[in-house]
Amino acid sequence: MGYSHSLRRFLLVIPLLLLALLFLGGGARHVYFDLAYTSVDTELSFWGREDYTPTQRTIERTGATLDLLLGHRPEHADYLARQAYWLSWQGFFTTDISQRLEFNRQATQRQHLALRARPAYRQGWIEMIEYASRTSGGAPLLAQAQYRFDALLPPTL
Repeated sequence: MGYSHSLRRFLLVIPLLLLALLFLGGGARHVYFDLAYTSVDTELSFWGREDYTPTQRTIERTGATLDLLLGHRPEHADYLARQAYWLSWQGFFTTDISQRLEFNRQATQRQHLALRARPAYRQGWIEMIEYASRTSGGAPLLAQAQYRFDALLPPTL
């Protein structure tokens, strides 16, 4: 009798243990992606400051981490905006004008996707103005970005 009672208890605990492991795994994954994003965001915040120039290895690692993050959450506005920023810098780093225009086009595209997720984000429209101004044929998008930015200005008293 004691043995079967213990076995029943154990069998009842197994689903709870599995559920706990599932939540633990999900939480660990969430922490991992948060740390990866923080790493990318911090690295990108230094680009263009004072004398800092990232190494080719750092540029590649940052791009690979962004690809990983977007593979996990392809419509995440922050991930898309950081990738747009990264692409914009790729355009800055290259000396090939056609590559520069392509990077700028991709940056504009990614920023536009980010803004679809949060259309009332003024800083995002400022960045879109910057990216669209460096894109061949970007005048319509530049005008739209300027209009959206102006519409989000607080009313004057």
